[in-house]
Formats: sequence, C-alpha cells, structure tokens
Amino acid sequence: MTYARVENGSVVSYPYDIFRLKKDNPSTSFPRDVFSRADVRAAFNIVEVAETSKPSEAAHHVSEGAPVQIGGVWTQVWNETPRSAAELELKVIGKRSDEYGRPEDQIEFITENGLEAWQAKVAEIKARHPK
Repeated sequence: MTYARVENGSVVSYPYDIFRLKKDNPSTSFPRDVFSRADVRAAFNIVEVAETSKPSEAAHHVSEGAPVQIGGVWTQVWNETPRSAAELELKVIGKRSDEYGRPEDQIEFITENGLEAWQAKVAEIKARHPK
C-alpha cells in the first residue's frame, strides 16, 4: 500500500512514508504500525492510495503522477506521452537486435545451420517486430 499526505483536498507529498512523517514531525513519537491506524493517518492528513496497473510503455513514455480522488478513493495516476516515430523505430531495432543475438552467436548459427536458415530466422524476427 502506498500513501500520500493531503491538505485541503490536494496532494502535498507523494509517496509518503514513515521517514517523511518523522521528518515532518520531529517532536512526535509514532507507533510502529502508524500507517495501519486510520486514526493516526487522519490526524496527520495521510491517505491510502489505491494502486493501478502501469500502462504498457510500448508506444508511450509512462511516468507516475500525483494521485487523484475518484469516487472518494485516492487513486494512483499514470501520465502517458506518445513516443516519436524515431523512438518507436529505435525500440523495434533494439528488440530485433536482442533476438539476433551477439555477432558471434549469429556466425555460429550460420556455420551450424547455413545461411538460408539464418535468413529465415531473420525474416521471422522482422515479422514479429515490424518497423
């Protein structure tokens, strides 16, 4: 579970943990189970944040934003920014390169299986990762 500190309906610190709580309140002693106690969380304006699945980064840059309140529940938010065409192409090239393997592995494959087998393997990889 993650937490945030909220004031006047706005997130002022996220993520929020016991270390930040102690830093913000140096003269206060807290129980070990501070975040599991609703009364203590309420006294220090700490809310639970419902986690959501991180979106795929295939076509977007993904970063975590500040939680928002949805239907009375503070919820984790993800910001997505589209990747440029050049970034997408580099991503494809990287995936292909990973599957081709090191040059030494490629030469070994050709030596053991022949050039035509390698060309077939390259065609399969390119079909899985089109530009």
